[in-house]
Amino acid sequence: MINHTALTGILAGVFTVSLWGGLPVLRSLAELPPMLVAAVAMASAAGLAGVMARFQTPATVASRSRTWGYWIGGVGGLVGALYFYFLALQEGDPARVTLVTYTWPLGFVLVVDRLAGQGLRRRTLLGSAVAFIGLVPLILADAEGIPTGFGAYAAALASGASWVAFSVFLRQHGALSARGYHSLFLHASLVVLALHLVFEATPVATTATDWLAAGLIGVGPYGLAFMAWGYALRRGPASLMGVLAYLVPVIAATLLVGLGWSAPSLELAIAAMAVVAGALVTQGPWLRQRRPTT
Repeated sequence: MINHTALTGILAGVFTVSLWGGLPVLRSLAELPPMLVAAVAMASAAGLAGVMARFQTPATVASRSRTWGYWIGGVGGLVGALYFYFLALQEGDPARVTLVTYTWPLGFVLVVDRLAGQGLRRRTLLGSAVAFIGLVPLILADAEGIPTGFGAYAAALASGASWVAFSVFLRQHGALSARGYHSLFLHASLVVLALHLVFEATPVATTATDWLAAGLIGVGPYGLAFMAWGYALRRGPASLMGVLAYLVPVIAATLLVGLGWSAPSLELAIAAMAVVAGALVTQGPWLRQRRPTT
C-alpha cells in the first residue's frame, strides 16, 4: 500500500507533468526569442514565489546559505536545462533533439538509486526503458527532417544532464521554502537574461500577447510546476517520478490534439500505454524486491 506521504508526492508529480505538458501551447503564443521567453518566465516565477512567501511564517522562510550545490545544481541546473534545450532546437530537428533530451528521467533515477546505495535495479532500468521506447514513435512521427549534427545532439544531452542535476538538487536539498524558490528563480532569470543579451537580438515589434504568454509560462510550467516537482521528488518514489516525467510529451501531444492543432494518432496511444506500463513495472507490488529477513 502507498502511504499518505508518498501519495501526495505522486499527485504533485502528476500535477507537475500536466503543467509541463501545456508548455508547447503557451510557447507557441509567445513570439519572442527563446532565452528572452525564459528570462521573462523565470522573473514571473520569482514574483509568484515572492507573493507566496508573504503567507509563510518566519520560521518557514528562514534563509539558507548559498552553497556550491545551490549555484551548480539549482541555478546552474535550471539555466542549463533551458539554455541547452533551446540551443539544440536551433541547431537540429526538434523531434530528434527532444528524444535525446528525454533520456534525462532514466539518468535521474539511476543517479538517485546510486546515491541511495541501491546500485542498478533491474525494475528501474526496465520500467524507464519501456516508457522511453514508447515515446520514440510519437516524437519521431513529427520529425521535420532538419539536418541534425553532433552539436545539436551534444546540446540535447547537456540539457538532459542539467535536468538530472536540478532534480537531484531538489530531492536532496530538503524542503525549499517559497522564499528559497524566489531566490532560485530570480538568480536563474538574471543569468538567462544575460545569455539573451549576449546571444540573441532583442525584438523591436512585440505584442501584449507575447509578454502575457511568457509570463504565464512562468506562473504555470515554470513556477508552480517547479515548486510542485521539488515537493514530488522529496515525498514520492524517485523511480516513479522518473517514469512520470515521460508523460510530458504525451500530455503535450494530447492537448494539441484536443485543441485541433494535431491529428490523433496510433503513436500517441502507444506512448501513453508505454508510460503507464513503465510505471507499473517500476512500482508494481509483484516486482518489489523482498526485504531481507532478520
